[in-house]
Amino acid sequence: MKQLTRIRLINWHLFENTTIDCQGTTYFIGINGAGKSTILDAVQFALVGGQRDVRFNQAALSGGKRTLASYVRGELGTEGQRYLRGDATGVAALEFKNPDGTFFTHGAVIDAYEDGRSPDVTYFIVHNASLNDSWFFKTPGQLFDTRAFKRHLENFALPPNASARVFTRLEDYRVHLLNRLGQLKDSFPAKIVKGLAFSPLTDIRSFVHNYLLEENLLDVKTLQAQLETLRHFESLAADVRERIDSLARIEDLDKERLANRRRRITNTYVARRAQADVYLDELKSRRLELDSAKLDFQREEIQRGELSRNLRFAQSALTDAEIALRTDQTAQREKELRDKVTSLTAEQTLLTQRQADFDRSLAAELADAKKLKKFLAADKLEIPSALDSFLTEHATRNTEHALRNTQEALTTLGEHFSREQTLLNEQATQLTTEATRLEDDIRKLRTGDRETSYEAEAPNAARLRRILRAELGLGANEVVYLCDVLQIPNADWQNSVEGLLGFNRFTLLVPPAHYDDAMQLYRKHKDTIHGAALLDTESILNGTRNTNINEYALAKEVTTSHPAARVYVNLLLGHYVKCDTVEQLRDHRTAITQECFVRRNFTDSHLNPRVYKRWFIGERAAPRQIEQREQRIDEIAGELKNFNKRETALRERLALTRAKIRPFVELETALPALSRLVPLESELAALNKELATLDSHTVETLKAEVEKYQHERDQLQAEVNAAERKLGNLEEKIKQIETESIPGLERSADKSINSAESFLIQENADEETKSDVQKEFERRRERQPLEVILQNASRYENDYQTAEGRSRDRLREAKQAYSIRYDFGTDDADDAARYVTEKVKLVTSELPNYENQIAHQRGLAEQELVENFIHRLREQIEDARQQLAFLNDTLANLRFGGERFEFINQPAPALRQVFDMVMDSQQVMGDSLFDSDFRQRHQQGWDLLFERLTSVHDNESAELRELQDYRNYLQYDIRIHYPNGDRALLSQINAKKSGGETTTPFYVAMAASFAQAYRLNQARPSDTIRLALFDEAFSKMDTARTSSALHFMREAGLQVLLATPPDKSGSLLPYVDSVCTVVRKNNHSFVIEIDKSEMMEKLESQ
Repeated sequence: MKQLTRIRLINWHLFENTTIDCQGTTYFIGINGAGKSTILDAVQFALVGGQRDVRFNQAALSGGKRTLASYVRGELGTEGQRYLRGDATGVAALEFKNPDGTFFTHGAVIDAYEDGRSPDVTYFIVHNASLNDSWFFKTPGQLFDTRAFKRHLENFALPPNASARVFTRLEDYRVHLLNRLGQLKDSFPAKIVKGLAFSPLTDIRSFVHNYLLEENLLDVKTLQAQLETLRHFESLAADVRERIDSLARIEDLDKERLANRRRRITNTYVARRAQADVYLDELKSRRLELDSAKLDFQREEIQRGELSRNLRFAQSALTDAEIALRTDQTAQREKELRDKVTSLTAEQTLLTQRQADFDRSLAAELADAKKLKKFLAADKLEIPSALDSFLTEHATRNTEHALRNTQEALTTLGEHFSREQTLLNEQATQLTTEATRLEDDIRKLRTGDRETSYEAEAPNAARLRRILRAELGLGANEVVYLCDVLQIPNADWQNSVEGLLGFNRFTLLVPPAHYDDAMQLYRKHKDTIHGAALLDTESILNGTRNTNINEYALAKEVTTSHPAARVYVNLLLGHYVKCDTVEQLRDHRTAITQECFVRRNFTDSHLNPRVYKRWFIGERAAPRQIEQREQRIDEIAGELKNFNKRETALRERLALTRAKIRPFVELETALPALSRLVPLESELAALNKELATLDSHTVETLKAEVEKYQHERDQLQAEVNAAERKLGNLEEKIKQIETESIPGLERSADKSINSAESFLIQENADEETKSDVQKEFERRRERQPLEVILQNASRYENDYQTAEGRSRDRLREAKQAYSIRYDFGTDDADDAARYVTEKVKLVTSELPNYENQIAHQRGLAEQELVENFIHRLREQIEDARQQLAFLNDTLANLRFGGERFEFINQPAPALRQVFDMVMDSQQVMGDSLFDSDFRQRHQQGWDLLFERLTSVHDNESAELRELQDYRNYLQYDIRIHYPNGDRALLSQINAKKSGGETTTPFYVAMAASFAQAYRLNQARPSDTIRLALFDEAFSKMDTARTSSALHFMREAGLQVLLATPPDKSGSLLPYVDSVCTVVRKNNHSFVIEIDKSEMMEKLESQ
């Protein structure tokens, strides 16, 4: 073994220049604060190196806040002096003796800086040479700094066979140091630090992981990549299967569409063929009807010929009788008289009707004339004499003269009423226009636009304001009306202020700088603008003295923030005194009341209401203007109502005057024709008298014969005409059947048959479909009448079309969804041929290809899983168990106060399923892990393993690292064997035992850890160091356990460096080889070697 022989400390905390000899187990005794812990920290730093991994002064209650810089500079922490040194160089070095008697030394030289920079550290190892101060000191008391030390040691003349290495990188130093200390593992530095950082052993798992079993994560990147590739191919295969399912659904929908299409084609074909058969049956009936009509026509022709002969005979007899009647004189005179009586009677009837119409019209006109006379009297108009004459002369029958004069009077009255109507319409239009304008004003006022009211009240001022804004580029708030900047708080005096200011309310205020330009513009437009006022604000402010205004002056009722407006209002209203009554006006020269009675120069007057009632000042102006306009609109509505009444009356009067001209002209025109009625009646009476005196006996006999033959002729003529009509009807019927019905039915039947056949061609029906639909039609013809076939076909036509449309839509939606999802391109075809072809390709080509890829990749993944994960993991678990078994072999011969300790393990519950699967995998021989019963037996472990291997892509994932680390598959505990044969598990007694009892396993575990690190459990002792460091050791243990602990470590073969206060020394001295007392004086620490035997004698004598 390699033994620590010396510790060299230079400028290390309170040790300025100290060398400590170590013989075997070395015991440092000292009170708290003496510096014993800093010695162990120096040893720790020399063995571990670096500033991040070491834990200085961990036994302190503060948890160890010291740093490397504070050690080198000698931190005191007092108010008077914080550090012993400023910029300083320190040395911490260890000397070891090899079994062959040679030595080697290693350690570090540290530069620490007062300005707070991180220390510079140079590490060194000197082989085959004892510790030599010449390595560190340039001159007595002066150290080399890190850079100079490196150059110095590399060129130092070492003894033969000796060599030195200097390191600036901690990693290089550790590699060489661990090798020099006996080829120790990388976990050794952590065990050194753990020994110093005493803590009760409560987490056995962490202890085993950190100090007993090395971390050796399984490399799963290749396996993950293969599983990812396998999952990728499985995903592709699943996607292909999903696509096949979608395409199969599309194919089913296409079959459904074809079935519905076949039903529709069949139904349509049957309907058209049935319609064709209907036409053929009708054609057969019409041909039979044609034959019957031709036979009837021939019969009627024979009968008509017989009637025509009889008619000729009757006509000849009638002609002979008429000739006899015409040759008789009496008969001739009677005919003449009767013809004339007939003519005159017709004329008399016409004139009588005209006379009746004339009398009615005349009576109506007389009634209207009386009504007109009343209207004229009501209108207080002069009644024309012609109108009176018409009413009176009608009684004397001087009608023609009265009608002519009345026409002229009515024409005059009509013109008068027409003029009045025109004037009335003009007034109504003006009122309507005014009402529209007022409504527009109200709308603008309600939206805050007061320009309209200014335009109406002061158009010249408004126009001048627009010109000033346009020409001078002024804003709306720079050219304002006086009324816009004034307020009248008391509404009772609003009328008085408005009335007195009058048009001064619209005086324009412009900025003083623009006044001259404004006047120039005003002068330019003087021909078109007049009456507008511009206030010279600058002059009125400069030229008007600030005179006091009577507190009763009307100007006090006006408020404004505009200075010039204030002065101007005072100038206009400051002399008017407010009076409550008219009588009080006499007490003042100028005064005014709320009723707007004003006194000026001893004269009283009343202001114009049209001025003062139209408000423009203050917030009440707009509501008042709106109210006034609404009142005016109401007045206009009343006036228009009266106008409508007068308009109605004028229309009535015009109907009785102007509209009567034409009727009077028609009455006047009708009078001459009516004068013939009386002579006509006399002439007609004379003719009737002569007709009555004629001898009519012979004439009557001749007439009777004529009537007889005429009746026979008429009867025969009627029969002939009836026969002609019947023949004509038959001929027409025959012609209609021959030229229209039969050809039409032939065309319809042929069209229906061609339509049925062309429909099949249009629908691209194949021969099988054609044959099937024709058979279906013949089957229905055999079982059902044509009417039923047609009814059923018509009834279900829409259903079949809807079903086909619905199935076509579903097919189109499915195709679109597939095309969008799988980027298959658009398809406007009705069928799914392209998709069926794609399905065949996927089923026969792509899916088998992916399945072959899956099988191949599964074999690779299985090989990787078995060889580099499962078998490797099983080997690691078995190796871990073997290491613990070796450790237990070492512990089997060691006793701790009679107790024996044993590390035990069992499968960890969290990974039990994976553990069982891994340990059982050696039973699988030749079978695929993916498909064998092995997977079924260990399905949960299998799922957990693959979930973590495939669900994360971060190789540093905690869950994945848990699977990779073989140590996580075991659960660890320490079994305590008592001398009486009882046993207990540390995990069960931790919470129940005393501090000393729970502290004991820590030292046992640490001893086991060091024993393993130094390979003491091997059959052949290893050539390694045996150091174990313990600071403030055994503080919670009683004397017996303390001595047992130290004895246990010595039996384990360890060289222990321990530090305790003096109260523990009695029980420890028998088990140590050398004793050093650490003392502190004047901020410096010293180490004094003590003879162990003398000290024991002194303790025994006490």
